[in-house]
Amino acid sequence: MLYGRAEELALIDRLLADAVAGRSGALVLTGPAGIGKTALLDYAAARAGGLRVIRVSGIEPEAELPFAGLHLLLRPALDRLHALPEPQAAALRGAFGLAAAETGDRFLIGLAVLSMLAELAEDGPVLCLVDDAQWLDRSSAEALTFAARRLHHEGVLLLFAVRGGTHPVAGLTAHELSGLDRAAAAALLDERFPELAPQVRTRMLAETEGNPLALVELPSALSADQRTGATPTVPYDLAMLPLSTRVQTAFGARAARLDEAAATLLLIAAAEQTGELSVVLDTAATFGASPADLAAAERSGLLVRQGDQVSFRHPLVRAAILRDAPLHLRLAAHHALAETLHRSGSTEAADRAVWHRAAAATGPDDTLADDLEAAAGRAYERADHAAASAAMERAAELTVVAGTGTRRLICAAKAAAVAGDLHRTGALLRRAGRGPVGKADAPRLAALQAAVEAEFGSRHTAARILVDAAAGAPDDAAGPMLVDAVRNGFFVGDAELTERAATLLDHRFGPNALTEGLIGMARMLSGDDEFALPRLRACAEFVHARSADLTQDERMNGAAMGLMTGFDLEACELLETLVTEAREQSMLGALPMRLYYLASAEFATGRNRDATVHAEEGLALADAIGQRNQMDGLRCTLAWGAALAGDETRCRALAESTLTAALDRGETATAVLATTALALLDLGAGRYDLVADRLESAARGPISGHYMAVSFIPLRVEAAVRTGRTDHLAESLDKLRRWSAASGSLCTRAVYERCLALTVPADEAERHYEAAERLHEKGGRPFERARTALLYGAWLRRYQRKAEARTRLRAAAETFDRLGAHPWAERARAELRATGDTGRRPPTASVLDLLTPQELQVVRLAAEGLSNRDIGGQLFLSPRTVGYHLYKAFPKLCVATRAELAALLHESR
Repeated sequence: MLYGRAEELALIDRLLADAVAGRSGALVLTGPAGIGKTALLDYAAARAGGLRVIRVSGIEPEAELPFAGLHLLLRPALDRLHALPEPQAAALRGAFGLAAAETGDRFLIGLAVLSMLAELAEDGPVLCLVDDAQWLDRSSAEALTFAARRLHHEGVLLLFAVRGGTHPVAGLTAHELSGLDRAAAAALLDERFPELAPQVRTRMLAETEGNPLALVELPSALSADQRTGATPTVPYDLAMLPLSTRVQTAFGARAARLDEAAATLLLIAAAEQTGELSVVLDTAATFGASPADLAAAERSGLLVRQGDQVSFRHPLVRAAILRDAPLHLRLAAHHALAETLHRSGSTEAADRAVWHRAAAATGPDDTLADDLEAAAGRAYERADHAAASAAMERAAELTVVAGTGTRRLICAAKAAAVAGDLHRTGALLRRAGRGPVGKADAPRLAALQAAVEAEFGSRHTAARILVDAAAGAPDDAAGPMLVDAVRNGFFVGDAELTERAATLLDHRFGPNALTEGLIGMARMLSGDDEFALPRLRACAEFVHARSADLTQDERMNGAAMGLMTGFDLEACELLETLVTEAREQSMLGALPMRLYYLASAEFATGRNRDATVHAEEGLALADAIGQRNQMDGLRCTLAWGAALAGDETRCRALAESTLTAALDRGETATAVLATTALALLDLGAGRYDLVADRLESAARGPISGHYMAVSFIPLRVEAAVRTGRTDHLAESLDKLRRWSAASGSLCTRAVYERCLALTVPADEAERHYEAAERLHEKGGRPFERARTALLYGAWLRRYQRKAEARTRLRAAAETFDRLGAHPWAERARAELRATGDTGRRPPTASVLDLLTPQELQVVRLAAEGLSNRDIGGQLFLSPRTVGYHLYKAFPKLCVATRAELAALLHESR
């Protein structure tokens, strides 16, 4: 019976019922040692009924071993590896040492765990229990967290138990456990120790603070006479110590009552990493211990045997044994374990042996450091970058030559950065910076320092670090460093620094379309549009024509430049291919940025529904893998879509906090995007004074000089005309004129003509509207074309040319409806009514509007003939979640088969 946990038991029962019903869930139980987390996991296992239960416990000495926790958890299910997509199956085999490792995206393992849990759930619901998750190795924790956040409708429940404080499964729903109330604590104490004297009972209730483990273990440490009050408890008075230390001491007292052989076996088990019984017994035998001593350890209640595994009753037991063992015995245990594992001959065992040798090391040892570096290399090859970082860090600590130690610390920092742990990267770099840094290592150190600075400090400082360090770097390092410097400088709007980086790149590697494009980006920041934009356009044209011969990074740069210079359709095509490649290659780390640019291109080309789907996917993925900067851009993209739709609550929720944070960090590009979204929202709602105020304020602020601020101009012109605040538009209009001429973008030229039509005398307006219409007809952005039609139609109506007005206003309303731009469509219909067009034409809404963004992605891929497994592989969902989305979507679309679905989507194009 679990006393005082009615709330938690009800919560677990509810989650188990959800899993049985096919709904997945995840919960983290947090609290101090002994508070009852493991007991709640045991309760869940006992209540699991028809659920398949898999379980693992984190072990503190195992926290640096690659994928140790994940391997133990999934070991009973490895016979299902063949059912996974081959890249995922290969990634797991490599991570677990079952096959040669292949270098890959670190998030591919998380995707493989998601697929494995979903595969297990095909036979029925699954309960996954992870105890002491604070001691999971980082790679296992990262993979499980990734999977937990992407499980939806598989019937999988993940329960984690974590000791309080920071932990590696952050971001999941958590429930904190506190001590039992006095009534529950008293009931537990009375059941277990009815013989306690009143004064002893009162003291135990006070000292245990409602901690269930303490309520059981502290009285157990007393003698029978002390429990009954016949003998004072002063010798056992531990009240001045922390509660966990008191419980640990009680465990230590119990272990001290064992004979030498059993105590030795307990020490071997405590020092061993995985609970593998054969390793523990073989090693203990070298000290004269036998299986009979294992039985004695089990009878003590400190050690538990389950099949071929042994574990401790509680982590504090292990801590007590290791704490109380003399140093020479602990070192001897690690040496003996290393010998046992070395004899097994497997690579995985060899890596474990190296870690035991490292645990036994008492001073520098170059041979051991070399072996740790080799283990780090193997971990890196199988994309276990966290383990690689830990091994390299320990190798550095054992290195004799200071310069070699510095190199290894830099390697450890690099692996930590690839693992996504930039806090750890920064700490390692600070240590490396205190030692001698060789000429070959200096560029790598600088590149990593810049990465940390860009994430937690200033992109401006990051760009300077890269530019300064590139001078002494070899070409293969200098190229990426200077490209990153251009990007960072561009992002914060530093024209001088960005141009310096681009010029160095040009001088170092010679002029070509790609470097000329980067130089153009730099000159654009300084306002030299005539120089910059033709180079961006030339780069975009070059990339589009030669895409088959270019790297993915080069194609990304070309697509971005295409969006700036009117190559929207071409950019969209490039980005669709890049996203597909990222999906096929499971490049989860690259996907959020590509989805951001793809969503931007889709909004530009009028594919707003697709844009929202891809931006939502990118935001969820960026959140799951901790890409803060990408999250900001994606939030702004979604805010723009919400502004277009008139969804004020969503737009402000996405844009306002992002704008504040971007201004604080000096990230002007993000600030421009957020400001544009908010101004568009107010313009659509007819709040022209607010638009004018916001954009005039922006024009005086730090973001005014960024090239992207050109997007303010059409909004500011319309708001200024509506409010009569047109005195200071000349400079803005001239900026837009130069931009439109230099970029070659037909759409930008059309928008410029529209702005002129709004600001010139009435007798000149029509020729500018007509010029804008002619340019729009040649292609461009549907939303801007509809805005021009709306404004021209309204102008025609005011001059009583109602028939001509109706043609344009109907076209505008239809386009706005198709784009989901509801406030704009209502404005167009209001103007239509003013022309005398009383026949209300309701918007022709698409049946696809009934679907959620996720459902829309799934049905489109299903209509292309992909199986649920293939769809899941592309969208990083389980096949069962794909099936759930199809189950929900088919009735909404009134279809019953995939053939009908394909026909419907064909008609909806």
